[in-house]
Amino acid sequence: MLSILGGTAGAAVALALLIASGLLVNSFLRLQQVDPGFDAENALTMRLTLPWEEYDMESIMAFFQDLEERVEGLPGVTSAAVANQFPPTAFLNSQFTVDGEVYGEDAMLPNAFLTLVSPGYFESMGIPVVAGRTLNAGDRMGSVEVAVINEVAARRFFPGADPIGRRFHIGGPEEGGDWIEVVGVVEDSRNRGLDALPQPEIFGSTHQVPGGNQFFLIVKAGSEPRSLLPAIQRTVAAMDPDQPIYAIRTLDEAISASMAPKRIATLALTFFAAFALLLASVGIYSVVAFGVTERTREIGLRMALGAQGGAVRSLVIRQALTPVLLGAVVGVGLAFALQGFLQSLLFGITGHDPLTFMAVTGALVVVAILASYLPARRASQLDPVEALARD
Repeated sequence: MLSILGGTAGAAVALALLIASGLLVNSFLRLQQVDPGFDAENALTMRLTLPWEEYDMESIMAFFQDLEERVEGLPGVTSAAVANQFPPTAFLNSQFTVDGEVYGEDAMLPNAFLTLVSPGYFESMGIPVVAGRTLNAGDRMGSVEVAVINEVAARRFFPGADPIGRRFHIGGPEEGGDWIEVVGVVEDSRNRGLDALPQPEIFGSTHQVPGGNQFFLIVKAGSEPRSLLPAIQRTVAAMDPDQPIYAIRTLDEAISASMAPKRIATLALTFFAAFALLLASVGIYSVVAFGVTERTREIGLRMALGAQGGAVRSLVIRQALTPVLLGAVVGVGLAFALQGFLQSLLFGITGHDPLTFMAVTGALVVVAILASYLPARRASQLDPVEALARD
């Protein structure tokens, strides 16, 4: 009885962990197939922060503009740009007011990521233009302030209308501010991670809008992007010998880093599931082997009465599967109970995906059969005379 309860509990825990692991692995594989909406191949990113003690806003804007132009001229560089953030880890956002819209006292103002980029940004990131134009060298201080928006912003804030030529200003209606004209729409990118839908995003020009003292330099290379790093470092040193470059990584590495929490959770749960399956397999083998030893005389009697080896093996395996199947029922229930926790970690799959449940349950049954086969085979090869002679 205790062996049945132990086998049932072991199988239940193993199956619950295996189902959770299977769901996370399935989810992670789906996540890796998601189109980020930009071209990460051969793109290198790095961050620079200019000290306020040495630079004012005008000289900061001039520094990054000069840096972009110098880096773009380096051998092996296809394009270069600067930006205050880039997908898949955008986080700077702002409320804004659309010209011509009336907002009630308690109305929620439109909100979008506010990303400041240089004119070469969309080319460096490989983000296609859907309508209008992108930012260009003519968008400078003193000219009409312009912006580009993504498709989801166009649909959400200008439904059923052409957004090109529409105006907005940052902040609420009572705050005022310079009007910004929409001059283009670009395709959506996964700006909040591959597992989140694209969010509304507004792109302003670093040549028009002061954006603080920290920017990322994004360099598109013709081949291995890290090979350009020494030349870029020399370029920065020529402009400011004391200026460090940090947070150096490729866009592929940035995507990988954004998936790190899910990757860690998947690997950890897979490890525990594999360990639980190993323990369950060892437990099944031990219980069946012990049972065969205890029932030697019974098995010998069955064989003396004409039972064939195959029938004996089937009997032993069927009896071994009883606690496993009971545990499978309990394990499925436990897996359903874990759905609330798992759902936040899943992408493109539900916590009760039937294919995963069936595949993992089938795998556990197969493992149980394999674990019980060796003692079952040993039982089928007993000599009936010797078995009956044992005490």
